[in-house]
Amino acid sequence: MQILEFFKRQLLIAHVYGIPVRIDYRWFFVLIVLSWITASNINSVVGNFFTSLFFGVLTTLVFFASIFLHELAHAIVARMEGVQVVEIVLHPFGGLTRLRHEPDTPRAEFRIAIAGPAASFLLSILFLGVMEITNLLGTNIITPLFFLLSLLNFLLAVFNLFPGYPLDGGRLLRAYLWRRGTDLNEATVMTGRCGQIIAGALVVFGLFIAFVRGDFFTGLWTGLVGIFLYDAARSIIRQTNDLRKILVRDVMKLPVSVAPEMSVLEFVDKILPLYRSGVFPVAESRQLYGILTLEDLKKLPRQDWNETKIQEVMRPITPDYFVEADALFVEARTLMRENGIGALGVIDEQGNLVGFLQSKKIRRKN
Repeated sequence: MQILEFFKRQLLIAHVYGIPVRIDYRWFFVLIVLSWITASNINSVVGNFFTSLFFGVLTTLVFFASIFLHELAHAIVARMEGVQVVEIVLHPFGGLTRLRHEPDTPRAEFRIAIAGPAASFLLSILFLGVMEITNLLGTNIITPLFFLLSLLNFLLAVFNLFPGYPLDGGRLLRAYLWRRGTDLNEATVMTGRCGQIIAGALVVFGLFIAFVRGDFFTGLWTGLVGIFLYDAARSIIRQTNDLRKILVRDVMKLPVSVAPEMSVLEFVDKILPLYRSGVFPVAESRQLYGILTLEDLKKLPRQDWNETKIQEVMRPITPDYFVEADALFVEARTLMRENGIGALGVIDEQGNLVGFLQSKKIRRKN
């Protein structure tokens, strides 16, 4: 068990645009296997196994660099959509871009999901072009390697478009269902089930290749990918179902409220430097009066800050700006997506302000 836990550990290899990039130790095993297979296939052309092994390692590293670019495309678009990227992880079966929170809209979800396959398709075309150039130059050794890289990137893009979560195609399907009015959690479970069906088909296909076609390695690898995908889909379904049981009080934070009679200048000088947030509840004696957003403050000329009260620039309280502490978190999350500010005041049964929620700063209490 200790050996298995060791290989599940992750190694930080770089920071790209401030994003940690990690690999787990199982990746090294895949690197060795794929490099050896590539070297064996080109050895008849190269004529020297050590040279073939060098090209095999190089080709495998370039392919994993392609997987990294696939994930980086997700990360870049996620940042463009205002979603914080936690890390990029490369594992034996591909890669994962871990996001701090779900996108706020179906459009953002669609754009983030499609970015990866689009990058892989572009890389496939690029490697195909380089292959044609090397073919014209008569470099028989590296031409098939560029063809292999083109083919692998094409297959990576196509496979990721299968409509099952957590594949990119599953996220595209989830965005479509979400756009059509399906609850995000329900759409996640539905696409997760699709992911399990696809995973099961991969396992069956792997067994067919191994025992009917006699290609044991390809069949084994296909089956392992199916098992990995099934486990990932099952985990997502379980997490989503658990999320449905969480109450607002489990994830809310203590409110940092602003008095309605406070001047904007005093708020900027005394409150904002201590609490870096884009949204604040406006309250007095625990009574919620409104919501203050920095976006609204930007419209106010600086020379008017001293004479303007917070209550003059806040958004007056409406039912979509607050929620009760015992409400389900999934309902609060939907409300935050629809109210235009991505935040909610949390009140108790007596209507007193007891907490605050922001969609981009939610942590579940232990």
